[in-house]
Order: sequence, then C-alpha cells, then structure tokens
Amino acid sequence: TASPQFVGKGSEQKEQEVLALLDLLYSSVDSLNLTTLCVVPEQTCWAINIDVLFVQCGGNIFDAASLGLRAALYSTTLPQVSVSGEGIEMELDISDDPYNVWKLDISNAPICVTLYQIGHSYAVDVTEEEEACSNGYVHVGVLPSGDVSAMLKSGAGNLDPHRLLQMIETGTELGIEMHRQLDKLLQSEERTAIL
Repeated sequence: TASPQFVGKGSEQKEQEVLALLDLLYSSVDSLNLTTLCVVPEQTCWAINIDVLFVQCGGNIFDAASLGLRAALYSTTLPQVSVSGEGIEMELDISDDPYNVWKLDISNAPICVTLYQIGHSYAVDVTEEEEACSNGYVHVGVLPSGDVSAMLKSGAGNLDPHRLLQMIETGTELGIEMHRQLDKLLQSEERTAIL
C-alpha cells in the first residue's frame, strides 16, 4: 500500500481483511468461468494474479477494492493460443497480434457493498471517523442480477438481526445500481478507447 494510513501495525490486518473479502467474493463457482482459462485440459491454463494498491484512503477500501477488481477483470485481455501436436510433441503458439485476444466473461462477477451499523442506524461509504463509531459492519457480495453471493460480518460489535436484514436488502439495491453504473462507465471508456 502507498497510503500513509496503511503503514505500520494496522496495515497488515486491513490488507488481510481486504484479501479475505475478495477471496470470498470470487470463491463462488459462478463468479468467473475458470474453464475459459484452460488452454489444454488438465495440463495448461492461464493464471491471473491481482494486486491491489491503495494510493490513498478516503473512504471504504473494501467496496473500492471490489470495484477496482471488477474493472480490472473487465479490461483484461488474453492472447489467443493455438495448440499443435500431442504429448511431449505439443506446442503452444501464443499470438503476438494485439487484436487477436479474448476477454474474460465478468457478467457474473460480484462487487461488495459494506454497510456499517452506527447506533440504531446504518451507513454506507463511511469516513474513517464514522467507521470508528461503528458497532460492526457487514460486507454483502452482490451479483449483477441482484443475488447475494457472499456475506461477511466484521467488527467487534453485534448486529441487530432485524437491522441486518434491512442492511442486506439495502446492500443488494445499492449493489445493483453500482453494477449498472460501473458497467456503463467501463463500456463508455471502452468505446472511447476504440475510437
């Protein structure tokens, strides 16, 4: 991380929490079709590594990380690979043509909406000061369809069960809109880049 807020003792814990959340969001079989990464079944596949760097922290890093990951996956292209021969004679020919590529299908990739319980209310996209006042929070993984793919409660306090259901419902509604807005932005940027 590059942000001064993430230097020192608390940074590793926050980084691990973000990593665990992203892992949870994408551990669902349906989030990404991993079979598309297979070049030669049971022998060769593409590996995707994601690094998240927080340059500055001015809000909710969990939701920002999930949006950034989805955007990165959207813009990821992989070269076409042709396979010739079999066994030890097998050869992989990776295209070096920048237009002979394919994109990952992220149509079912989730994003995170984190809702913080503060007193008898809850809030999203909180500041550090608001987060410090929170009793606890819940991360809601939302698919573009509006289905909840994952949920994780964090923080020291307990969440009121009735309030938790409201938080999940609100998180789902916000998640659908966030997906819509992110996809609109990504598609707009892609059209601009093509021109």
